[in-house]
Amino acid sequence: MTHTVLAIGTAALTASGCVWYLPAIADLQAGADRPRSTRTAAAACVLWWAALAMAGGLLLAVPDWRPAAQIALAGLVGGVALRVRARWDRRGEQHEAAARWAALGARPAPRSGRPAAVTLAGWLVVGAAVASLGAVAILLSGEGAVGSRVVLAAVSGAGVALAFLLAGLGSARRR
Repeated sequence: MTHTVLAIGTAALTASGCVWYLPAIADLQAGADRPRSTRTAAAACVLWWAALAMAGGLLLAVPDWRPAAQIALAGLVGGVALRVRARWDRRGEQHEAAARWAALGARPAPRSGRPAAVTLAGWLVVGAAVASLGAVAILLSGEGAVGSRVVLAAVSGAGVALAFLLAGLGSARRR
């Protein structure tokens, strides 16, 4: 697959991601009107999509795919770090809200939604699909020896699947 095809696919994916990054930009622009956890999560979202857009541009400008992959990976790592921080901030905000409700002698309204098993199953299905597609892309890349591609595909697929499993377990635990 040529870099032009990958760049066009990345551009299409980035354009379709506007349903996530445009509201995130609005949250960032709202400033102190939004809780700190919301702003931090929005910054993570914008970082992820900006890194993907820059990787697509690099695929067109640079003949080697490695710089684009490094930019995408840096955006992923930075976004994950911001999401962890947002989750930490959100937990603190929830404890603060619970303390305020306790001081009033009232309880917050119970959460409703999907059962935890359905949430976990969704995370696992999406994680398996993303890990499989990534592993297939590495195997079909044709770069390097077959043995090294198999090892890289297995390790990266397992890492992506583990990341989705941990995210799903955290999401199911909160329910």
